[in-house]
Amino acid sequence: VGVIVSSSINHVSIINFTFTTNFNITLWKNTMLWPPLSDYKYTSGRQATEDDINAGAAVFMLQIDGKNVGKPIDIIIPQYAVHIDQETGEKTNVIIIQAEETDDSQVIGAINIKTNEIIAALKFEFEFLGNKNPKTE
Repeated sequence: VGVIVSSSINHVSIINFTFTTNFNITLWKNTMLWPPLSDYKYTSGRQATEDDINAGAAVFMLQIDGKNVGKPIDIIIPQYAVHIDQETGEKTNVIIIQAEETDDSQVIGAINIKTNEIIAALKFEFEFLGNKNPKTE
């Protein structure tokens, strides 16, 4: 017997309960599935350009006096991650599409997998999960 508690295209998780009468109930829980990384454009191994931003392959350009100063950070791109908002503690599942640094900061560009909104934040605000699909827990 299946009971749908909440559903949407990207939200599926199953919880099984077994009773002593061998009667099973399956509940669908509202949990975000991780999309394939191949669905996302990204910039890796070089500075992002305005063309990368316009194409959706980058979130930002690090510039001083109009000159690009960002250097690529040696991390896996694209990859799955969780952004942790430093003010609210809210955790958001994201795809990392860009990572650059200057002498004094490391900046990550990401896309919220639920809303497709872009995020630019400092590297320490992310929990990196690698490029294997973490599925749902």
